[in-house]
Amino acid sequence: MTDDDDILAAEFALGLLDPAESEAVLRRTQVDAVLSLRIAWWRDQLAPLVTEVETAPPAHFWAKIATGLPVNDNLPIMMKRWRALAVGATGVAAALALYIGSRQPTPIPAPVQPAPMVATLSGDKNPAVVTVSYDSGSGRMMIAPNALSAGKGDVELWIIPEDGKPRSMGVIDVHRPQGHMVPMERRSFVHPGATFAISMEPNGGSPTGLPTGSVIVTGKIIRV
Repeated sequence: MTDDDDILAAEFALGLLDPAESEAVLRRTQVDAVLSLRIAWWRDQLAPLVTEVETAPPAHFWAKIATGLPVNDNLPIMMKRWRALAVGATGVAAALALYIGSRQPTPIPAPVQPAPMVATLSGDKNPAVVTVSYDSGSGRMMIAPNALSAGKGDVELWIIPEDGKPRSMGVIDVHRPQGHMVPMERRSFVHPGATFAISMEPNGGSPTGLPTGSVIVTGKIIRV
């Protein structure tokens, strides 16, 4: 229930909406139980206030207003509308003042940050160890190689989700840690249980979009 919906429920309960707006609210109440209950709540809260403010003003009050207005054939109809709006607006103002005054501020929960994910890549016959960390909130990945050699070409990082198809995460620098933003179309593949792998590739990376050289280290990513 938003603040706008809350005010809409109050206006509906007081009959301040035009026919089209009222019909739209009625259609919503057929599928929106929260709005329907809020309208009922407002009717209960406003009933005594509306009864009080609907006390008829002296007859000369409206007559005095009428004499001060230009000639208008629709004056009786307009006067009825003005009376309804005056009564309704007074009721809404009084009810909202009570409601706002008694309403306790709703605490805003602190955003929950997803825990980072980490993978340690190693190989049975290779001393290299590569640590890959990933922040799913920002999409930033950090790659820290240790004792990794590219030989005469480059090494390329791959993510392998459950479907078993490797997706390239780019050529990496074997000499120093580096960070980069994972492309949006790749982020859904980086999740706990997925496998990272590094393969030996020609300069510039795989020409086919799939690993072409030997895979030297692998490791699964976990949430920490």
